[in-house]
Amino acid sequence: MESTAKLIINAIPNKENMQEVQSYLGNMMPVIAKHGGAVVQRYKTLEHIAGENGPEMIVIFEFQNAQSIITMMEGEGFKSLSESRAKAFTKLNMMICGEM
Repeated sequence: MESTAKLIINAIPNKENMQEVQSYLGNMMPVIAKHGGAVVQRYKTLEHIAGENGPEMIVIFEFQNAQSIITMMEGEGFKSLSESRAKAFTKLNMMICGEM
C-alpha cells in the first residue's frame, strides 16, 4: 500500500498585496480539498536565525499519495490561480515529501 504524501509549502507573502494573499488562499483551499488534501499544520516564522530569505509562512498538507498532488497541480483549478499566486507571494516553494 502506498503511503500518504505531504505537500509542504513555504512562502514569503507580498506584504504590499495582502488582500491578494487572502484571496489566493481562499480560492486554493477548495482545489486542495477536491483532490483529497487536508491541512496537517500551518506555521509562521517567529525568528529567522540562519540563512537568507527564509520563509514567513509554512503549511503542510496531507494527500492520499504523491499522484494526487501532481494531478492537482496539473489541473485547471491550480493553473487558473497562477496569476493570483504570482501577485500574492514574493517567494513560493512547493515540495512533495514522504517519510524517510
